[in-house]
Parts: sequence; structure tokens; C-alpha cells
Amino acid sequence: MAIEYIHSFLVHPRKNRSDIRKIGGTAVPLNGKLFGLLDEIYSAAEQQCTIDIAFNPSASGTQDNACRALFIDYVGSPTLARGRRIAERLETVTTRRSGMGLLFLIAGKEGRDYKIVVSRFPTDVAILAEENREELSVEFLERVFMKNATAYKAVVYRHASLKAGFWTGRAVDRQINDRVAQISDYWIADFLVSDFEVTGAAGTRRLAQAMRNAARASTNLEIKSEIAAAVTLAKSLKGKKSTTLGFETLLNLSKEAISAINAQIPDHVDDQFLFDWNEFSQYLAYRSVELDNGAILTAESPDFDEVFHRDEAPGGRVRFSTVGRITSERLGKSKVERLGR
Repeated sequence: MAIEYIHSFLVHPRKNRSDIRKIGGTAVPLNGKLFGLLDEIYSAAEQQCTIDIAFNPSASGTQDNACRALFIDYVGSPTLARGRRIAERLETVTTRRSGMGLLFLIAGKEGRDYKIVVSRFPTDVAILAEENREELSVEFLERVFMKNATAYKAVVYRHASLKAGFWTGRAVDRQINDRVAQISDYWIADFLVSDFEVTGAAGTRRLAQAMRNAARASTNLEIKSEIAAAVTLAKSLKGKKSTTLGFETLLNLSKEAISAINAQIPDHVDDQFLFDWNEFSQYLAYRSVELDNGAILTAESPDFDEVFHRDEAPGGRVRFSTVGRITSERLGKSKVERLGR
């Protein structure tokens, strides 16, 4: 379980820039305060990194990924030169907005498994005057690291085979405080050439089914109505990346409604995915309201509140009204399947 190699590099923002510079880097001694802190990150990486990701195949569909190839090369024989190639890749996708950062490559063995943790920490511009273009001192690394020890991006990969493994990993972005916000696109999509392991369709389908099942299972009419209203608002989330809990927050659901939905998928509320409205609408396309007088009102979820005008009536009752032309009329053997039933 011991760390075998640690290399660090000072990465500048160089996206869309043609000038070439040698990245300063150094091997970090496997002792001392800095090592102790990095060892904690390495040991807890699989617990701290909660976002499942996977390397994308090449554009032609072959099992080939440029970033994975660099990681495999480094893990197979960790050297400063091989690590520098990874740092150079990160520089080419780092923007001025992201700024300069310290990249740490931490490689070790866990039984038969190879393991690598790749972390990026923001730097303090005020102390960059001490940077050496060829090397970085441990004292410099400690000063930068100690200022930002809890704010970093990281990804961990672990597998027994360098040839067949290392296609999936886990990531975290602790520089983003808002749980609803997505992990930095440049870190996952541009640098790692990866995507969330949970596809947009799968994640969206799981959310839709959980909302539908929660509405069906609940005996609380307020929760049923709240979920039904959230379905109407869901179209505004089209194309957004988040977790189930993040989407529930964006839909302004109450704690009670969130608990009811999450109870349907307790092991997947933190899975990140891209919301797919078309997939969502296949499961919750229509919203229906049944009244105690036997009436059933049904319309497409996003349009329900526009199709039916609702007024409060005496005695806790409600009055719905709508105007339109009759386009069809039919009899059926059973009630129309509806949300909350």
C-alpha cells in the first residue's frame, strides 16, 4: 500500500498559445510534512473521489485514448520525463481563468494493483518569483500546498493490468463549493478526454423512474403535487450536468420530497450525468390529476398548468377550467396511467 513515486510540476495556463517553455518539476521525497499530506490524499482517494468517469475511445471508435496512454506510460515506469508529458498536456488545456497550478502525480501499488492519483492544486501568485524554470524546491511546494491543501481536483485509477485496465476511474473537484455545480469541464473533458461513466440517458432514466415511483408510493398529497410540479419545470434542466440531488435542488423540491425520491435510488444520488429531456419525457411525459368526483385531467407535463386553469374553491376544493376544440373522444376499460398512481 506504499507510495513509490511522487512527481510535481508547476503548470501554467497555455491554452491556445504557441510559445513553448520547459515545465519546472521535481521528485518529492517520500518523507516529511509534504509527503505526509500527499499520503493522506493517496490513501483516501477512492473514498474522496465520488464521481465515476471513464476514458473516451478515439473518434474512430477504437480503444485508444491519448491521456490514458500517458498515464499508462508513467505508471509502468514513473520518471520525471514521463510525468512532464502529462503536465504538458494539462498546460495545453488550462485557461487563464483556471490559472496556474501545482500538479502532483502519485504512483504506488495496492497488492497486485497499480494505482495512480493525479491532483491539481491552485497556486499563490505572490510566491511564484521563487520558481525555477528547471526545478521546483520542496520548500516552494510546501508553501503553495499548505495554502490550498483542501482545494484541489483529483482523479484516481487502479487496476492490475496496465494493458487492459485503467479505463475507468473516480474524480473529485474540491475547488467547487456548490454541490449542484458540475466538475470542471476542462479537467474531465479536455485534460482526461473522459466523461461521466453514468450516461445521460441512464442517469436521467433513473431520476425519472425515482420521481414516478416516489409519487406513486407516497400517501402525502403535498409531496405528490410537488413532484408533479417539478416534472413541469424539468425541461429547463435540458443539457445541464449534475447529480440526482443536484437536480432535485434545482427544481426547488422540499426536503420531504427529496427524501421520498432518494429513497427509490439510495445508492445513486451522487452519480453525475447529463440531463436528457427526451429520455425524461418518455417516462414522465404526461401529468394527470384525479378529482374525487371521478374526473381525470391529463396533459403533457410541461403544458399542464397552461392547459388547465386552476382556482381554489370553498371547502378545500379546486376548480379546473380549459377551452379547446374536441379532436377525439373514446371510451376505455381502465383509467389512464398517471403520475402518483
